[in-house]
Amino acid sequence: MTKRPLVTALVVALLGASPLSAQTITAPGLKAPGSISYDAEGVPTVLAASDEDAAYLLGYGHARDRFFQMDYLRRVGSGTYAELVGAAALANDVQLRTLGIRRSAWETYAATNPKLRGIATAYANGVNAWLRTNPLPVEYAALELDRKSVV
Repeated sequence: MTKRPLVTALVVALLGASPLSAQTITAPGLKAPGSISYDAEGVPTVLAASDEDAAYLLGYGHARDRFFQMDYLRRVGSGTYAELVGAAALANDVQLRTLGIRRSAWETYAATNPKLRGIATAYANGVNAWLRTNPLPVEYAALELDRKSVV
């Protein structure tokens, strides 16, 4: 199977993608309904009842618009990129694990105050809410990966 049609489909999908004009979101974890809307240039505005709800909606919007990028950067930083692309990334993974970026991130998280941890958790919950209710981005199909091998 050749990858060329998948790459072409990916480029067409990305060029044709346009953000939603407005979306009201109600979900478990939100204290009150909130919304994400976009201006003419595609810049999002998040309206929420609290900082935690705003972080949740931001995570939801980021996952909707950039989940593959988020997953890629998470994997590179934590030294698990080879799980996506194979053995070619192993040397880089070993180097990044040796540097301990993921360990450092967890230590920083543990040392922050409870309010900031709550906001970070709300953001992650928003990302996970989007993942539970939507298909994976097209980039995963181009890599021939399914939900079981990603999430």
